[in-house]
Amino acid sequence: MIVPIFPLPNVVLFPKTLLPLHIFEQRYRTMTREAIAGDGTLVIALLKEGWEGEQKNNPPVHDIACLGKIETYEELEEGKYNILLTGLRRVRLVRELEHSPYRMAEIELLEEQTCDDGADQVAGRRNHLAGLFARFTELAHAGKQITGEIVPQLDFEGLVNLVASAINLPAEEKQALLEMDDLVDRCDVLISILQGQIEALVLVRAYEHLKPEDPRWN
Repeated sequence: MIVPIFPLPNVVLFPKTLLPLHIFEQRYRTMTREAIAGDGTLVIALLKEGWEGEQKNNPPVHDIACLGKIETYEELEEGKYNILLTGLRRVRLVRELEHSPYRMAEIELLEEQTCDDGADQVAGRRNHLAGLFARFTELAHAGKQITGEIVPQLDFEGLVNLVASAINLPAEEKQALLEMDDLVDRCDVLISILQGQIEALVLVRAYEHLKPEDPRWN
């Protein structure tokens, strides 16, 4: 399967998640227009660290990436676009092809581990992760509960990948999560990360009242 590559410095797309993007660079306007005219698919690939020095020479990207599909788009002035991508499958980049003005690659779809959502080890982890994520979003958004309607509709894979996509982590750490083949292992890592972030947010909220009102004291 041959698809366009959209390399990004700080974005990791996960299957079963949504990613809004604003397309403004000329070559990616062309890529988007041609993708829309085709089957709407493209690969979001994270640029490897140190890419800044190779910006003009197709800097290297991680081999494991995510195939996405343009679900909706809005064409703007000068050929720019707002698009909404849905993550479809994890993929491996087999080889890049000579192509201009944007990059193309041959990819192979990675086999996803199937999980029985009714199995005890999956159901227990799902409930634990959902509870932690609800608490995290409540603390992060000053008491507003924003996950109540979304989370119950998700299967285990969808919930795990939503959490991986939504929490604040460096892109390289999100890439490491994407590269994990075992969903249960990915879930366990996220549970540990959320527990740490919740503890930090609880401390922040506990001492918010001590913050000086006069910005000159900051």
